[in-house]
Amino acid sequence: MHDQEPPESISELIRSARHRHKLSQRELADALIAASGRDTVTRSDISRWERGKRIPTGHWLYWLSHVLQIPLASLRHAATVARKYRLMAAVLQRPPWHAEPPHEPERKPGDVKNRRDGRPIQRGPHQWPLS
Repeated sequence: MHDQEPPESISELIRSARHRHKLSQRELADALIAASGRDTVTRSDISRWERGKRIPTGHWLYWLSHVLQIPLASLRHAATVARKYRLMAAVLQRPPWHAEPPHEPERKPGDVKNRRDGRPIQRGPHQWPLS
């Protein structure tokens, strides 16, 4: 049950298939443009996909499958795993939901606010007190 290898990441799938077909990132972008008829993918997009900075949309997954001869199901599964991983990483980096902001003492109308460094704010006679 636990002896199964984790699925290959979407970035590794794209990079290894591109190398297998002996394509540069620019050549892959050109092939995707020719196959899809849309010129909205660039060499930079391919680089971001291969570095894991971006995950291709369903539209580009279909055309990657066609151009690189990878089963669409494999690409979709790898993209889903990558999205779930990103979501979990983002949630784990946030502070817990039950954490409350630090308590500030209640201020009275005549209290003087302090600067961040603790020094009092000097007000001239024409300035209104801040609240």
